[in-house]
Amino acid sequence: MTTAKKPLAIGAEKAPGTGQIRKLTEELDREQYRLGMRLLDAAVAGAILGFKPSDREMRAQAQRCWETLKPRLNQHLLSEDETVLPWAELAGGLAPEVIERIKQSHLEMRSLIAKLNGVSFEKDADKVVAVAGKALCVLAVKLDDLIDSEEMRLFPALRRMLFA
Repeated sequence: MTTAKKPLAIGAEKAPGTGQIRKLTEELDREQYRLGMRLLDAAVAGAILGFKPSDREMRAQAQRCWETLKPRLNQHLLSEDETVLPWAELAGGLAPEVIERIKQSHLEMRSLIAKLNGVSFEKDADKVVAVAGKALCVLAVKLDDLIDSEEMRLFPALRRMLFA
């Protein structure tokens, strides 16, 4: 006798199809590869601005990096939180503690993003830029770690679920 799995976060009528999840995981995977260099640039600019917020070159670099990262981060977090993770929970392919750890990482990312929203690296006062620079550096490092974790754990688990 088999036991039926109880739907967790979303009802079956709202659950995305396997094809949609495949496409989304491929898109997320590609997006992560494109972020690599921009993350390094953001971490360097943020670290320097944390100690020397008057550096005009680093202010410009931080502004460019943040303008590039912000929409990608928002889309990535939204895709995972509203589609991939609920689907994985419903499918039962990821341990609850893994999903909780991912959600916690996403909350940390959002907290750092909130510190950067509304900041102009090029125009704001040195004090504001120093705080934002440190947040940008931490965000870039944490995001790089999250990407590595997803590449090693989340995406392979999702692929196993999709192609099983």
